[in-house]
Amino acid sequence: MNNLIELGYTKNILLLPENLKNLIQNQDWQKLDKELEKLLKPKSQLDQTLKSYISFTKIEYITSVRDSKNPWEEDGIWHDDGSRVLAFSLSLNLDHEKVEGGKIGFRKKGHEESSILPVQPFGTLIIFATGNWGWEHKVYSVTKGLRVVMAGWCS
Repeated sequence: MNNLIELGYTKNILLLPENLKNLIQNQDWQKLDKELEKLLKPKSQLDQTLKSYISFTKIEYITSVRDSKNPWEEDGIWHDDGSRVLAFSLSLNLDHEKVEGGKIGFRKKGHEESSILPVQPFGTLIIFATGNWGWEHKVYSVTKGLRVVMAGWCS
């Protein structure tokens, strides 16, 4: 909990089902999305890990695929995820070392100074504080390769 409050984020490693890797390699995003939904079931490893930080009743998520080949790929903006109590990014990157850009930054609201994390290995869960805690974040553009994460929000 201390890192979440002091740094704005904390990292955990989850053991994910092996079948996710095949779906990612085949870029079968629809099936991947259905498999990721299973990770959010009550009392699942992901649910319990998130609830160890704060109580919530609802999880929303997206499968985020950012590809350097997309002409619209650009840096995100600093934002705080509104009224959500917690946010997370679960790395689904199979070759995280081959991805350039795609970093995620965290900073206290109103400050210029930030912490920036590179693209993480498969199964790394970054849990981060939202505006409710006085933090904001942004994702930088992917300049080489493919960045795949399950991005989520708890309310």
